[in-house]
Amino acid sequence: FVVPIPALPTAGPRMDDGSCPPSQNWTEGQDETLRCSARGNPPPLLECTKDGEPFPAGVLRPVTRAHAGTYRCQATNRLGTAVRSVTVWVHCEWGRGSWGSQGVPGVLGAW
Repeated sequence: FVVPIPALPTAGPRMDDGSCPPSQNWTEGQDETLRCSARGNPPPLLECTKDGEPFPAGVLRPVTRAHAGTYRCQATNRLGTAVRSVTVWVHCEWGRGSWGSQGVPGVLGAW
């Protein structure tokens, strides 16, 4: 006796504010990861880049000021593609008496 198991419905890739927050705050010197994931059936391939260079999501790494900026994450399966932009803000310690660098996108100074 065989019981048929219904197949999961197919779906194109999906990313939302919960799975791929559009704004993320990191702290210089701490270990952080780009938080982004995608759902879909079949499971999508997720690729993130910064300035055209691969930057894998979910990989813990020590943060520097160079990590500040906009990342592009693209999820693809045979049913389609979804794209999200993620802005990473890096909180920096500028040192006593220093006001930091005004006008640098994505870098926040603490003084």
